[in-house]
Amino acid sequence: MGEKINRVAVVGGAGYLGSTLCVHLINLGFQVAAIDAHWFGDEALRPLRSHPCFRSQKIEVPHSDEVLPLLHGCDAVIWVAGLVGDPACEIDVEFTYSCNYRSALTLAHICKWLGIRRFIFASSCSVYGRSTSDVAHLSEESATCPLSCYAQDKLACEKALRAMADDSFHPAILRLATLFGWSNRMRFDLVVNLLTARACKGETLEIRGGGQRRPFLHVKDAAAAFATVLSSDESLISSRVFNVGADVNNHRIIDIADLVLSAIPSARVKFLPDAVDQRDYDVDFSKIVRALGFNVKFSVAQGIAEIQQKLAEAHGINITHPLYSNEKRIRQLIAENWTNGGRPKLSAARSVGSAA
Repeated sequence: MGEKINRVAVVGGAGYLGSTLCVHLINLGFQVAAIDAHWFGDEALRPLRSHPCFRSQKIEVPHSDEVLPLLHGCDAVIWVAGLVGDPACEIDVEFTYSCNYRSALTLAHICKWLGIRRFIFASSCSVYGRSTSDVAHLSEESATCPLSCYAQDKLACEKALRAMADDSFHPAILRLATLFGWSNRMRFDLVVNLLTARACKGETLEIRGGGQRRPFLHVKDAAAAFATVLSSDESLISSRVFNVGADVNNHRIIDIADLVLSAIPSARVKFLPDAVDQRDYDVDFSKIVRALGFNVKFSVAQGIAEIQQKLAEAHGINITHPLYSNEKRIRQLIAENWTNGGRPKLSAARSVGSAA
């Protein structure tokens, strides 16, 4: 297995997934360093600020003089950072390249130079794009068909990272299903979260098409998957790709609407048949179960109930605020930092954010 994993750097640690992951790793006894550009602030890390095994740093990842001190002594690095989601990544493709592919690969090379053996990368099941079969599950060996800049970027990162693997560097790729569930850095631009929140607010649920298949994964289960990879033998994870989710959480979008209606019968639904999302895939998750013994704990119905409860406790949270939407927040940041040359002048243009 190699040396025991004690200290882990989570890049994108203040994000939707990253903040949940940091809490999970601390609870498991890891020492955790969160690295993030704080595009969405760092309030999500408030519960960990006084913990002796946790530290957080706002940092521009590609610059080795800034990142090296925080990575020294780390046994593993987890990448859950950059621009996440099709809408956010389509705003400015060059900006996306800088924040995602260039930042992730620069960091991976720094890790390899430092002798950090494990690099775990958050990819996405969106690399499958559109299944050509109505019945077949898509496994890690199935053909990919990325339909967006976001998916293309993830696939390019996967290939480049796997090419770096050798006896001293062990990248692992986790293709995450579409996330849902409550996080300290909440997102209301994810389908389960958004539909549930709108129903709770008495708004009409707009469903584009509805027949598209999509796998779903609770953010806490995603965090648990990264922890499982950290604790697994190097030979089982090195240069491997794992779909992360569960067959029982493969749903059509219309199924998600039905689950929301079951929980909130007063909700209203409007179908938009002419605005169909082309992504459509049903995913096989047996490999991670078989190879690493990983199983999810949360169903979509449980996630809906959780969001209902949290919103009731939040007392009037504004679900449309840019801080809860990757696309809105990135547009806001670019607008606030526009240069005369027509390019976004963000420190984030060379850094890693917390969009995940």
